[in-house]
Amino acid sequence: MRYLISSFLFLLGAAAYAAELRQPVPATHALIDVRIITQPGRVIESGNLLIRDGVIVAVGPDIEIPPDARVHEFPREEGQDPVTVYPGLIEPYLLVDVEVDEDAETPAGRHGLINPDRRLMASDWPEDKISELRRAGFTTVLMAPSHGLLRGHGLIANTGEGGLSINRLGSPFAQFASFEGRAGGREFPTSLMGAVALMRQTFADATWQAEARAAWARNPAQTRPEWLEGLDDLAPALSGGTPLVFESQDLLDSLRILEFIPAGDVDLVLVGHGAEYQRLAALRERGVRHILPLSFPDAPDVRDENDRDASLEALRHWRAAPENPARLAEAGLPLLLTSHDLSSPGQLFERVAQAVDRGLDPDVALAALTTEPARWLGLDDRAGRIRAGAMANLVVVEGELFQENPSISQVWVDGRQYVLAALVPPAIDPAGTWSLVLGLGGMGDVEASLVLTGPVTAMQGTLTVMGNETPLSDVRVSGERVIATIDAGRLGGSGTISIRLDVDGDRARGSGSGPFGEFSVRGNRTAGPDDQEGSI
Repeated sequence: MRYLISSFLFLLGAAAYAAELRQPVPATHALIDVRIITQPGRVIESGNLLIRDGVIVAVGPDIEIPPDARVHEFPREEGQDPVTVYPGLIEPYLLVDVEVDEDAETPAGRHGLINPDRRLMASDWPEDKISELRRAGFTTVLMAPSHGLLRGHGLIANTGEGGLSINRLGSPFAQFASFEGRAGGREFPTSLMGAVALMRQTFADATWQAEARAAWARNPAQTRPEWLEGLDDLAPALSGGTPLVFESQDLLDSLRILEFIPAGDVDLVLVGHGAEYQRLAALRERGVRHILPLSFPDAPDVRDENDRDASLEALRHWRAAPENPARLAEAGLPLLLTSHDLSSPGQLFERVAQAVDRGLDPDVALAALTTEPARWLGLDDRAGRIRAGAMANLVVVEGELFQENPSISQVWVDGRQYVLAALVPPAIDPAGTWSLVLGLGGMGDVEASLVLTGPVTAMQGTLTVMGNETPLSDVRVSGERVIATIDAGRLGGSGTISIRLDVDGDRARGSGSGPFGEFSVRGNRTAGPDDQEGSI
């Protein structure tokens, strides 16, 4: 039984949003009579958007629709939120696990944690992560290797289907680093001090090699200097030719990195941790660009003995963490937002909404996900905005984007449409208690209970599986279908669980889906909304 529970939670923890359907033809599309956010602070309340061959060719209130265009209309009922089209979001920090050949020899004179020449290959394409990002509205991503002290080059790509061969946008970008890497066993380094020392020596060697090889090129008559494999790839970051993206683990690590990389030629970018507000003066003085995760701490649970013993410092951080993005923006620090460190990319919207409630300007938040990363990545002419000549990377939302559970119905990548959840007015009221059977393939059937409460346009609920009751993060009724999602982080996993039920009276049948497979769902309503008390 314990194995069954663990396997089931693994499946759910890896699951994602509702399955998407790509519409590949025709090549010309027109989205008409929609609200368009062309860039932060600029809104067309009712306009048209024309796409041809993956590129936006026109946007505005009076765009003529050519006869060969497939027209996309978005009718809505009276009182329903307008459909809004946003620029595709840009993820500036996606770590990718790179397969390492354990039998390969480390180049002479170089440590195994030092890999500045590492490049992401087509085989490293993280299909599951890319699909999850796309479902959350991210259409462009900067990927980077995930392990080591000097990790190698990043790579910019769009998030469409087809892998790296279809989606790659340009040459390698930036050099990635962290003080977190450690060697295994008794090998050096096993401590932070050793990691810093190794990094310092590597930087010195790379600087020497660049200078020595340049001097020899000017005067080949002198002795040719030794060449250390891989260090040439570090030279552009040390000279400011490409950014050096340094991941920081905490506030002390940020200060340590700023001291390690003094102001000068290096274009230093810090991947933050959420406590920057505690030493804002030091960060403001350097003005370093920050890629900021939004993994705010959970509220202490006073029913838990461990939480009741939370320190005053921890309580203060819980209270102040949502203000961190606003404080960095007010300090004038260049700011990018990332879904890094969240259990699923879709959680970012709830966290951004929290940050907006605590002082972050909504336009600044949108810029940190669109125009700012586009500018940093050198894509300002074709990403981050909705304008003629830009890639047709779009997010279609019913209502506003920055809320706990935005209704993202479509995502467009390079002019390809991915339909996520096209909603229609509710035709049923599914409130009540539902006894379900989840078919997990080779794992057999598992019984579950779904409770839905509230009005059909604002439902809430819980899913109970094997005694584990979990609140639904979102419930939507579209026609005769119920679409329910759950944050898999509540089950100790990552991602988002999705269940879709087609309801016929008191019977229901549907499915759940995720990157590791799908499971079937069937069941019936055992109690109405007036009979729910004590039914589970």
